[in-house]
Amino acid sequence: MGRGRYEVLDVVPEGESPRPRVEPRSFLADFGLAKAVATGSKLTRTGEALGTPAYMSPEQARGEPFGSAQGGVSSLTPATDVWSLGCVLYELLAGRAPFEGESTAAVVAQVLTREPAGLRSLVPGVPRDLERVTRACLAKAVGVRYASALSLRDDLDRILRGLRPRPPRPGRRGRWVAALLGTLAAMAAAAGWRMRAEDRVAVPPAAPTRPPGEDLAAQARARRTSDPGRAAQLLGDAIRLDPRRNDWRLERGLLLWAVGDGPGAVGEWRRVPPTAEEAARARLYQGLEAFCRLGFEEAALLLGESESDPGPVGRLARGACRAMAGDWPGAREVLRHAPGWEPALVRGYVQGEDPNGDPASSLRDYEEALAGGIPFVWAFNNRAVVRLRLEDHAGALRDCDEAIRLDSRAAKAWNNRGLARDRLGDHAGAIADFDQAIRLEPSYAKAWGNRAMARRLAGDLAGAIRDFDEAIRLQADSASAWANRGVIRRTMGDPEGAIRDLGEAIRLDPKMVAGWYNRAAARIDARDLSGALEDLEQALRLDPKDPRIWHTRGLAWSYLQQPEREFADYSEAIRLDPRSAQAYANRSSARRRLGDLRGVVADLEKAIEVASPDWRYLEEARDALARARAQLANDAPGAPGR
Repeated sequence: MGRGRYEVLDVVPEGESPRPRVEPRSFLADFGLAKAVATGSKLTRTGEALGTPAYMSPEQARGEPFGSAQGGVSSLTPATDVWSLGCVLYELLAGRAPFEGESTAAVVAQVLTREPAGLRSLVPGVPRDLERVTRACLAKAVGVRYASALSLRDDLDRILRGLRPRPPRPGRRGRWVAALLGTLAAMAAAAGWRMRAEDRVAVPPAAPTRPPGEDLAAQARARRTSDPGRAAQLLGDAIRLDPRRNDWRLERGLLLWAVGDGPGAVGEWRRVPPTAEEAARARLYQGLEAFCRLGFEEAALLLGESESDPGPVGRLARGACRAMAGDWPGAREVLRHAPGWEPALVRGYVQGEDPNGDPASSLRDYEEALAGGIPFVWAFNNRAVVRLRLEDHAGALRDCDEAIRLDSRAAKAWNNRGLARDRLGDHAGAIADFDQAIRLEPSYAKAWGNRAMARRLAGDLAGAIRDFDEAIRLQADSASAWANRGVIRRTMGDPEGAIRDLGEAIRLDPKMVAGWYNRAAARIDARDLSGALEDLEQALRLDPKDPRIWHTRGLAWSYLQQPEREFADYSEAIRLDPRSAQAYANRSSARRRLGDLRGVVADLEKAIEVASPDWRYLEEARDALARARAQLANDAPGAPGR
């Protein structure tokens, strides 16, 4: 406030001329320094983007600072001050501000979207010309308002002299603002409304109110768990009110990251100035975002800058860098007992990816990361992957449901939910989820392959082959896609095609045990028994504890009519997997050729005991058992079929 002298007009009886009197008064020099005594409303400090919410113009409410328009021309003009003067005039005449609300956000919303109530509807005695002038001051469009305080003052003076106001004309911003307040006071007096004397005297300062945007930030914090997307929007509004709050930028970036908007998150963190105290954590979060989307090269560059930090930022960066290098023990050691959701997140990844890791510990780490208050999509998705490995398919389904609720564009969550449904026997639901993953990400080769497997289990072998064709086109170096297509070709009676596909899988991954023994099975079908035995020898060198290899070699010996070797390999398969009904049934055939009829009965009884209700050979085994029992009772020759 500044001290000065300006002319104030006394109210006089109708028909007499007003008599000027000059006396010292305080006048408004800058709207950014004002404070409404009656309400205790706090205004922004000089130099901030917005003024008092009840008096700021729409262009200010939208966060348009000086010099923001194209070509460096200011988007704020003297008409911006005219808006604020119009708010003052409206309040003097109506006894209330044109825009009121319970919070800053509510007032700003009204400034942007609503028209103030008509003055004459509140105060019927207000002259129509005065109402029109006030309405022109409060026009949303800048070009409709008075171009300057001088133009507005001229029209108000004309109304006081009983003349009609003229169309607004351009003028200058500055010294006319203070002079115009005298006219506004006179207009209020002419309308019969006076400020009370006690409103003009000094009063104790009002209790401090929260800075601009604090209410919005509080609303965002309340929603960060239930609706992180909406919380990010609210924090964005808060940041527009106070762009200097880098802590809000950090949190908004996390919320955007949580709902799958990685680019938006990175953009927010990059706006944190390098000199700000939050800069180190902003760089760390950029590195973690790249780390979690497996952009390891980018993550290594970002996190490498933070490794030397002696505090928690450096510790976390070192742990993540070791994880990216595959140094699982080193990563666990660095992050051991480190508090906070960030280390828990990386620990969960380490335990889940390390072949020697502890999946149960991974689940606990992801739980701790999610307990930090922000429901990250990829944390739910990664935890679902761990649950699938632990065969907790129902738990994986719940995690994927939550990930999809947070971000329906998360193709990996749809894919993993399809896997969970497929393993729960819901092949149709799995296919629908894989469909959605492919719609969202048509180049997602794994989703094509997974849909192929679901179609195979649903009996659609031709559809499965088509899906594997596309998966291989998208990712020709996927050994599993070649191997699975080969298995389906064998099922469809195409052993030569199966041998070719499985051979490519073995070429891509010579340590793929399933590739070796499945090619052996296809070679048995093609009666290439020597080639089958060579494949099985290689498979046994890779994994001598896999019962499927022993079982498949038993089949090869059966075609070579070597029942002793056949019996021995089936017996080893049963030792490694005592629940294999097929191995018991096939060993019964070897026993029959060896003349052990009692052993035939025992093996068939065991096969039926351990078989699942949907075992395809269950009825055949029961028939064979009945025949074997009859033969044993009659001591008659004969043997059950396989």
